Amino acid sequence: MYPPRDPYGRPLPPGYGRPLPPPYGRPLPPPYGYAPQGYPPRRPPGSGIFGKLLTALTVCGIVAALVIAGVAISAESADNRAATTTPPSFTYTPTSAAPATTSARPATTIRTTARTTVATTTKPVGPQPVIALGQHPLFRDDDAGLGNLDCDLPRWATDVATATAFFAAAQVCLDQMWRPNLATAKLPFRSPGLVVAVNPSELSSPCGGSSSDAFYCSASSTIYMSTAGLVLHNTPFPPMEALSVYAHEYGHHVQGLTGLLQASSDQRRRQGTMSADGLETSRRMELQASCFGGMYVGSAEAGGSWTSQEGYAAVKHNYNRGDGNGRHRDHGTPEHNGNWYNHGYRKNRNFECNTWLAPADEVS
Repeated sequence: MYPPRDPYGRPLPPGYGRPLPPPYGRPLPPPYGYAPQGYPPRRPPGSGIFGKLLTALTVCGIVAALVIAGVAISAESADNRAATTTPPSFTYTPTSAAPATTSARPATTIRTTARTTVATTTKPVGPQPVIALGQHPLFRDDDAGLGNLDCDLPRWATDVATATAFFAAAQVCLDQMWRPNLATAKLPFRSPGLVVAVNPSELSSPCGGSSSDAFYCSASSTIYMSTAGLVLHNTPFPPMEALSVYAHEYGHHVQGLTGLLQASSDQRRRQGTMSADGLETSRRMELQASCFGGMYVGSAEAGGSWTSQEGYAAVKHNYNRGDGNGRHRDHGTPEHNGNWYNHGYRKNRNFECNTWLAPADEVS
């Protein structure tokens, strides 16, 4: 059993007590040949009244949300045709566009009288994003991490309805984990939107179309998932492969909410989008999203959501994702992508995912 404190002497989040995977940076052992097949192993998929009810509610909720979001996005696009849209944060496929977000700014109201026009500024209500990187408030508390939660996920399949219900149920857990985490740092929170299609060509957003398996668009605060090429089948647990990619994209949503995505995009534009420094900034952003994804997989495993073999499968999958031969070096090598996913999985601490202060040779 893992001791009550980590190697640095800091107390662990409540319940985070399952055995840890192999040390950071080492290849994972292959426990996959003898692990039981199927997902999840502890209960039949979507079993129990709660599981079935959650599945039905999430599917209905997603359908309704997508209709509303579609109307809102269309209206916004019509009103802002002259504006420059925000490019998406692509995952695992080459792109020449730098990811960007928009930050919350004070609203300006113009009050006109018979003689003068006076501009008044209204301060936004509630927590606001902080446009910063290495010194961001998300990393100030060494004990801040995700609470453990048992996620009752329905079955996985690549058709749109089943995949949507699967990702929506995972989002319920992710929301419940990240909401208090961000509140502690006095940062804003809202749930992301979700759009699922079979093929990448079917996905479109205010950020444009995509050939990527998955991406996050900050202009709509929405995660876009395609299922055709999402699972590599390099583990016996395809649901965990799909879930690990979704958790990475949710990590981009966290970056967008907090201001990290805006800060990294601003820095990359100053450096030059495709310059060596600009590409390194992109890699730090992408590897941080992988680290955030690993935090979710580890904390949910500790909450009883899946076995350690399934958790290993999610991490192992990320050693097969990253910059391949012939593509821009904007995501990081598969080894570093796996290492950072593994790091978040093992540590479950916000500050452990501060890629902005990591040595350059850990984000190459």
